[in-house]
Amino acid sequence: MFSLIKKLVSQARSFAAFSDRLDKIESQLERYDRLADENEALWNYLDEQKEADGLWTGSADEFQQEISDMMVRNMKPQGDA
Repeated sequence: MFSLIKKLVSQARSFAAFSDRLDKIESQLERYDRLADENEALWNYLDEQKEADGLWTGSADEFQQEISDMMVRNMKPQGDA
């Protein structure tokens, strides 16, 4: 009878240790989810700022090409053109 009680106590401790470890893992996953959400929000913010402020992060040649493309897209034909 005593060995059965020792076995049950051992399993209860093992389950408690497992439960504690699982709680730690879940808290780490929540932390990583929050970091992923924060990262996505940051990229969205930077994209919005780039669109709103005209922030340019490329080279001078890329900037000139982008300006040329914007001018061609926004031009309206006049007369017989």
